[in-house]
Amino acid sequence: SSDLRWRSDESSSDLGGDGRYWPASAWFVFGHGTRELSKHPDLRHEYRTCLDVHALGITALRCLMELAPGLPDMVLGTSSTTSTHWDAGLAIALPKLQVLWVAWQRYWLDARRFWQPVYDAFSEGGDFKSLKAAYARAGVHRVISADLCALRAALCQARAACESAPPSSGLVGMLAFFDALLLMV
Repeated sequence: SSDLRWRSDESSSDLGGDGRYWPASAWFVFGHGTRELSKHPDLRHEYRTCLDVHALGITALRCLMELAPGLPDMVLGTSSTTSTHWDAGLAIALPKLQVLWVAWQRYWLDARRFWQPVYDAFSEGGDFKSLKAAYARAGVHRVISADLCALRAALCQARAACESAPPSSGLVGMLAFFDALLLMV
């Protein structure tokens, strides 16, 4: 299988896809190459097994953050929500959703600012070698890792808030969604 060949020869550092959806291990490989993964077993495991699942989790989280009806307004305090059912649940969940919103904004800002130069270099035939070296020196994978840790902590808090919300709030149904996100991100 091609997967077994890849595992026996981790010399390629070609990455694909949109870096905004890469886990920390992919950023590490971008800067350092796959051979350096042998020195970092956790990153190596993540890189071998979690790239697609992680990207799916970030996609789902992005959908929640950007497409959930009224979520940005509720988090930012500009919502005109008047439902008493939602008010009871939101009183419990809103502070935790605010933490999640802030953690998401930080991650997305960093992922975008790191990805744009990569995309530009690819589009314009730029100098990947210098960019990779600069990202390795800057520890981009550590920045993304810290952002993802903050996102996971915020997801745990949001999940706990939904678990504590009254059944009438409708937030209890979000538990499975947060569980899935925590498995993927």
